[in-house]
Amino acid sequence: MRSDAGMLSHEGVRKEKYNPQPDSVAIMFTQGDIVGLVAVYAYVGLVIVLAAKLKIVRSAKMHRKFVHIMVGNIVFIWWVFDSSYVMALLAAAPFIPLLILASPYSPVKKIRDSFIGQTTGESHDLGLVYYAIAWTALAFFLFDERLIASIAIVSMSYGDGMGGLIGKRFGKKKICGPKTLEGTTAVFVATTLATFVVFVFYGWLNAQHLIIVPEFSLAAAGLFSLLIGAFVAVVELLTPGQYDNLVIPFGTAGLLLVAGL
Repeated sequence: MRSDAGMLSHEGVRKEKYNPQPDSVAIMFTQGDIVGLVAVYAYVGLVIVLAAKLKIVRSAKMHRKFVHIMVGNIVFIWWVFDSSYVMALLAAAPFIPLLILASPYSPVKKIRDSFIGQTTGESHDLGLVYYAIAWTALAFFLFDERLIASIAIVSMSYGDGMGGLIGKRFGKKKICGPKTLEGTTAVFVATTLATFVVFVFYGWLNAQHLIIVPEFSLAAAGLFSLLIGAFVAVVELLTPGQYDNLVIPFGTAGLLLVAGL
């Protein structure tokens, strides 16, 4: 996928090297960036359509959680990007103002009352806005650490998302304010499984020489996944629901950076 002109960044993610001719206009997008942009917007559009059309999602009134969880799968797409600026500023950041306009605080009634607005208002008013902010920050600052950023994202999308879904529907034993044992267990299980899948996927990308990340045995990946699952479960339990879309991904990323992953 990469040409011989590619070079490695300081953390090993393969990037393109440009040598524009004098007086020429520098190329702003690589093939990877274009493919990534198309894939991200197409996928997000598909998720929104499914959330609006699937009967099981509509009848259960779980539009927000469906979007929350499914958008996390972008971690399996964003490895194709070659530029942190394109990924963060064009693929992630534009959703921040859109979701603000769709929130209950929006001055634009038509957008506020749209399906996206209804989805945003299902739970915490700015929850999906914080979600987009976390995506943007991780894409920009941890672009060369996409394994860490991807684990941080699935901890938020799958861990927090499944925890809220299971906790509200099946939670009975409260253990910390409105948080339940069932919900916290779901956070642990979902985060552990999603993290392990990310390890395996990025390990496969590494083996194909598509992106370079630290190598882990399945046993090591499993142990790391369990530890991250336990960490996220505790963080989600103690974090007010309004802010968990910021605290969980940034906390997870910080933990992994300190651990030297």
